[in-house]
Parts: sequence; structure tokens; C-alpha cells
Amino acid sequence: MSFIEKLIKDNKETIVDYIFDDNLQEKIVTKLNENVDIPIISEKTEAKYLNAIYDSVEEVIKSQIIDKL
Repeated sequence: MSFIEKLIKDNKETIVDYIFDDNLQEKIVTKLNENVDIPIISEKTEAKYLNAIYDSVEEVIKSQIIDKL
């Protein structure tokens, strides 16, 4: 195993957490909120739902990345 492979293997959760930071979530939720319009709810409520959806998706993606590294 090379040095880089060992480094990744030993730090996969840290690497994934670094990528999936609060800034990424904010950018994605903001963009989704711009593109999704549900007329009967406010933008604030839409953002709340989109953040909840993002959290669920992030959890699954992180798990898959960690398994694949």
C-alpha cells in the first residue's frame, strides 16, 4: 500500500467531512431554493425542508464515499 493510499484509508471520514462542510450545504440549498418554488409555502419554509432533504442525502453520500475509499 502506498503512502497516499494509507493516508486516505486512515483519514477517510476527515476527508469526507472536509468536503461536505456547512459552506457546501449552504450553496446547494440556496441553489435548490432558487430553482424550487412551492407557491403555498414561504422561502424560509422551503429552505427548512431543503436542508432536511440535504442532510439525508449527505448522510447517504458520505457513507458511500467512505465505503468506496
